[in-house]
Formats: sequence, structure tokens, C-alpha cells
Amino acid sequence: MQKLLICCALSVLFAGASMNGDGRLALASDGGPQGADKNSPSGTSSRHPTGDNTRGEELYNGSCVVCHGQRATGGIGPRLAGNSVLSTEQAFWKIVSEGRHVMPPLKDALTEQQMADIQAWLKTLR
Repeated sequence: MQKLLICCALSVLFAGASMNGDGRLALASDGGPQGADKNSPSGTSSRHPTGDNTRGEELYNGSCVVCHGQRATGGIGPRLAGNSVLSTEQAFWKIVSEGRHVMPPLKDALTEQQMADIQAWLKTLR
């Protein structure tokens, strides 16, 4: 029984371990950034998918156009074409996911890929 407990403990320990580039063992609890992209300036990779603007235009016209108008020029909702919220990733994702004012949260209505596609299309507008 004791051998079984020791094996289980070692399995848990090594399940959260990986090798560093220099061959040293790195544990998940080492305190370093997990999943960091060392090639990006901030040391972290984007948490959201890359959008496709062609799909984004179709998705926008299927749902967002009612409030934000043709080509995102505004209507019931604000103008999105050239809107500064598009230059701030965190603000865009927060508003689209959680909603704002009369805009409902879309996190359960659209996938992250669909939101990224809409964002990509909106960024093509001025």
C-alpha cells in the first residue's frame, strides 16, 4: 500500500513538470509564467484566436448590423468603424463578452473565433 501511495505522489509531481530548454526540470510551481510566448514583447501570447475578416463581415451582417448599422456606422449602438475600442484588445473582448449598456453579453451566443472574426472585419473599416 505504501508503494502505491509513493507511486501516486511521484506521478502527480511529474505530471506538472517539464524540461527547460537547457535540460533542467521545470515544475509548474516554479513561479515562472506558464504558457508564455518568449517571442512576444510582453512575454505572453494572445489568449484569443486570429480573426478572418471575410467571415467577420458575414457574422456582423447577420447579427450586429441591427444595432450598429451598415458598415458599422452607428445606429442604436455606437459607431464601431474607427472606434478606439478596437485598438484596445482588453476593452473589445470585455465589451463583446460581457455586454455594455443595452448591448447583451455575447459570450454564450458567439464563439471566441466568431468574435475574433468580427473584430478582424471591424479593424478594416475607417
